[in-house]
Amino acid sequence: MIRGKQLTAIIPVRGGSKGIPGKNLHRVGKDTLLERSIKLAQRCPYVDRVIVSTDHPQMHAIAQRYGVAMPALRPAELATDHAKTVDVILQAMDSVPLPEGYILLVQATSPLRTLEDLNGFCRTFDEDKTGARAIVTLVRHDSPHPDKIQKVEDGFVASYMGKESMVARQSLPEVYSLNGAFYLTDTGQLRANKSFMPKGATLPYVMPPERSINLDNMFDVQVLDALLEKGILKAEEYD
Repeated sequence: MIRGKQLTAIIPVRGGSKGIPGKNLHRVGKDTLLERSIKLAQRCPYVDRVIVSTDHPQMHAIAQRYGVAMPALRPAELATDHAKTVDVILQAMDSVPLPEGYILLVQATSPLRTLEDLNGFCRTFDEDKTGARAIVTLVRHDSPHPDKIQKVEDGFVASYMGKESMVARQSLPEVYSLNGAFYLTDTGQLRANKSFMPKGATLPYVMPPERSINLDNMFDVQVLDALLEKGILKAEEYD
């Protein structure tokens, strides 16, 4: 439980992926990306229930093996490239159904996050005294810094942010990217705003870059596999 209410982890995975065919069945270490996500969530003491939402029969069968499958496959209209993750989560919440409490979104494409990361993430939210209604994971974004990004406007180079670009990197403010590892918010807020990041009420949880790798295309997969093979990076195993 978290803040005295049920915390449900939802893992959305689908069969179709243009960037990485069969992405969520890719094996990192002993397990597929899907299995790693299930095992990670099941080992977190804050998580009361784990649910997998998928349109793919093989992934559904894996979820059934771990006792975390939805009653049925995800509707086809929520398994397209244009389907919004928040709509997938809301459909899962209505299909189970779930009590009022908290939702933890665990995306399968962050294979190097650890149980320590998840426990620290949940603990930060549980112990928060600010009244925040959500928390997300971030990673520091160093290059390219947004102030240095350019666009081509009317055939000429112009600053995308309207800033002076030729300045020392050290003088620029720190900025962060969403790393996609975890999102957490309460069910009421999620239903009302259809967002995991309510404005002015979302806490940051910063993770290191070596555990913030997110698999978006085959190049990402090949780089990760090479780094793991050489022992430069390590994937946590769950026996």
